[in-house]
Amino acid sequence: MENILYLDHNEHPLDIIENLAETENYSFSRALKNELDLWISSKNSNFRINFNWNETLEGIHIAVFFDTKIPDHRINEVTKLTIKINQLIWLGHFDIWTNEQIPVFRYNLLLAGGLLPTNKQSNALLNHIVEACEKYYPSFQYVIWGGNDADEAIKNAIFTTIGES
Repeated sequence: MENILYLDHNEHPLDIIENLAETENYSFSRALKNELDLWISSKNSNFRINFNWNETLEGIHIAVFFDTKIPDHRINEVTKLTIKINQLIWLGHFDIWTNEQIPVFRYNLLLAGGLLPTNKQSNALLNHIVEACEKYYPSFQYVIWGGNDADEAIKNAIFTTIGES
């Protein structure tokens, strides 16, 4: 039985992500063969999602950059928040991009053996990334600009309301 996921050497793994971006009318840029930037506006913020293909590892590294900077005096509390959030999520993790001092969500998709991501996988991946960032972006803002502590931010993040007012 043939594996339909095997890489068609005429198609690049990031082509699937680019096609998804075109279908969904997302703003994107692909200046390099192995890199794609995608911009998504959500209800809380704007995110830049960087997809980077590593031929040696046969994987896609995804980094979502938040549109906020962490002031020096808040870095320790944001680090605590990052650790607490990472204990709650199953796929991917939050980090601090130290050069720019911004929160970032990171994820890796290993495609070893010449595989391509399917449209369904790419869609699910993008949905997961956006949902995770949407859910926890307010927590980062609560700590960075609200001056609150990580414990309080986590309590607010996991509090779920039912219905609408």
